[in-house]
Amino acid sequence: MKYILIPTDFSESSRNASEFGIELAKLLDLPIKFLHNIQTPVDWSKLNKQDEDKYPESKAKINNAKEQLKSLEKKAEDKHVEAEHTLIFNTGMEELNNYVNPANYELVIMGTHGTKGFEKILGSNTQKLIRQSKVPVLAIKYKFNISKLKKILIATDLKEESQSAFQHIFKILGNLNTEKNLIYINTPYNFKEYEEIENLMSNFLKNCGVKNIKTQSLSANNEARGIGMAINKIKPDLFTSITHQRSGLDTIFSPSITEEIINNYDIPVLSINREI
Repeated sequence: MKYILIPTDFSESSRNASEFGIELAKLLDLPIKFLHNIQTPVDWSKLNKQDEDKYPESKAKINNAKEQLKSLEKKAEDKHVEAEHTLIFNTGMEELNNYVNPANYELVIMGTHGTKGFEKILGSNTQKLIRQSKVPVLAIKYKFNISKLKKILIATDLKEESQSAFQHIFKILGNLNTEKNLIYINTPYNFKEYEEIENLMSNFLKNCGVKNIKTQSLSANNEARGIGMAINKIKPDLFTSITHQRSGLDTIFSPSITEEIINNYDIPVLSINREI
């Protein structure tokens, strides 16, 4: 069985992500793995017990982390959610991306930081995971009561290359008793007439095997503006974007646009890389 992975630094935003993750795991009937990374002056995994005493500050920090991880496990188990934890040392972002293996994890849930400024809000780790992860990443900024999750907005370009990622996302979201909305942003540099969009939507959903979803399109000067219009109009409780890396113009699937939505809106944002 795959896990929901919740990396945590025990900050307020991480606690918000952990609480949301526990409730979501209960709804999806998935186990949780809490993950914490500690920087140490030496390779801690190779130290014997006697040598650990030479680094009292690191040892105290590690013991404190273990207690907090156990506390998170207990919170999950009190909600009847299976949970475990992993403590890793001196792990860089590239190694963390390798750790987040799609064979083991269904979803990653991470808290975001601060109130202003891209780096402060998103945090470099969440940013890099959104850009590189082979597992869907859900970024949550503030405390969010999952009982209020009633409406989900999913943005798509309706391309064949996005079908697999959309199916993956819908496999997760389809288990939630929510209204689901599919939005297509029609831009001047990739303009399509109404009938063409309707046919594309119909074929896209048919090929994905998805029926219970509302669809609509909006015209805007660019995708980021269109998504903002859609969020203001539909007022979703969660926004979902399928991303991919490409050179040239940003598209609705560019990670930078997903990051912009996280920056400017308070709702949780679920991102999946279509190259998974």
